[in-house]
Amino acid sequence: MHASFQEVPIDERDLVEIAARTLLGGHAGRRLELTGPESLTHAAMVAVLGEAIGRSLRLEEIPPEAAARHLVAGGLPEPFVRALLARYARYATRPQHPVTGDAAAVLGRPPRTFGDWAAAHAPAFARQDHPAARREPRQDHPAARREQG
Repeated sequence: MHASFQEVPIDERDLVEIAARTLLGGHAGRRLELTGPESLTHAAMVAVLGEAIGRSLRLEEIPPEAAARHLVAGGLPEPFVRALLARYARYATRPQHPVTGDAAAVLGRPPRTFGDWAAAHAPAFARQDHPAARREPRQDHPAARREQG
């Protein structure tokens, strides 16, 4: 996958608050383009997660075909996986969406950062039984294949 792929993540707590405010009025008929406050590469997001759990993490790129097999084996529908990988390929070297001010306008404050989200979810990522805590490459990972010969 693409370490340089950029996302503009928005915290689900902000989405819930925006939905409530929208349903209660004041934004009827208005199209909102909701983004978080910053555009981050996947590599930067992994680094932020590492900071949140107090471990040094790095993103290892894997071929799209291996990623697709893993995602489908994990239960995602194949058409969704194809669309996701096409999106990654299309925007691999440029931001897919600029940061907007719509979330801040509705919230009346800046949206939470990815660092805020990571800190709130750190216990889930720090669990030793969580897949992200594995220290060995998965067997379908290119690094594992190289080690096997």
